[in-house]
Amino acid sequence: MIHVFGHQSPDSDSICSAVLAAHWLNARGKSASAFRPGDASRETQFIFEQAGLELPAVLPTPLSDQQVYLVDFCEAEQGPEGLENAQLIGLVDHHRMGTLTSRGPLEAWMMPLGSTASVLFELFQIHQVELSQQHAVLMLGALLSDTVGLKSPTTTARDVELVELLTPIANIDVDQFTAELLVAKTDLAGMSVDELLNKDVKSFEFGGKSLTVAQLELADFAQTDAFEAEMTDNLTARVAAKGIDVAVLMLTNIRTEQTRLLVAGPAAQMLRDAKGDELVFENTLSRKKQMLPWLNQVFTA
Repeated sequence: MIHVFGHQSPDSDSICSAVLAAHWLNARGKSASAFRPGDASRETQFIFEQAGLELPAVLPTPLSDQQVYLVDFCEAEQGPEGLENAQLIGLVDHHRMGTLTSRGPLEAWMMPLGSTASVLFELFQIHQVELSQQHAVLMLGALLSDTVGLKSPTTTARDVELVELLTPIANIDVDQFTAELLVAKTDLAGMSVDELLNKDVKSFEFGGKSLTVAQLELADFAQTDAFEAEMTDNLTARVAAKGIDVAVLMLTNIRTEQTRLLVAGPAAQMLRDAKGDELVFENTLSRKKQMLPWLNQVFTA
């Protein structure tokens, strides 16, 4: 059996795309099952509830010699422990080519679209896989999540077309669905600082510097004002525990499209020197297309 899953600290696109990719593989005659490497966010739970589907099971470990098919990442640092001992047979992604390697030939489907789910729509068409109402809801939810309701600079003209194509198949009011999805995305009530920092975090290496970049999408900065100092202390502890150069937390206001950074670690001063102590970025929603290129530039200059 092929294990299909996305990155650690899975977001909506990662979990939805695992389910979609497993269905696409099974339709092609390959035995596949979807998994999630961690807890599902409230937003992801909302999408699955709207689709009337159960969340996939938690990924079993270890993965030694298991066949795996990855979605929504191609950075080795973002995979579960033991991934290097698995048999990587394929991947579907919409990010840059990363650090993953494989033992042998594999199929790889990568397109510069707003979500991995968008890529899977194209693959469903290529292989003539029927798109059910439930899967259309997953696809639409993942696309709207990753593009922040089509507001992110990662949004392409094709993503806008896909929303128009998917809406009648999903049989939902897309405006209401998007509004409720964004409410769920920014709902932090009752979450601990540790949970918030694990909500959406990815690992990278730029210019010999190892870093983690987490992102919290907010409706208002006031949601985190009271415990920013505690979050910074937690980032400092994580740097020490992981032995990395810097931990970055993006606090992104999806209404004003402003992002503030909290940073900790030996290389944090490099970021302050490059931007200023406040580390505020206007018109910035995207980690992939806006923040990561800036971080890469700072550490490779």
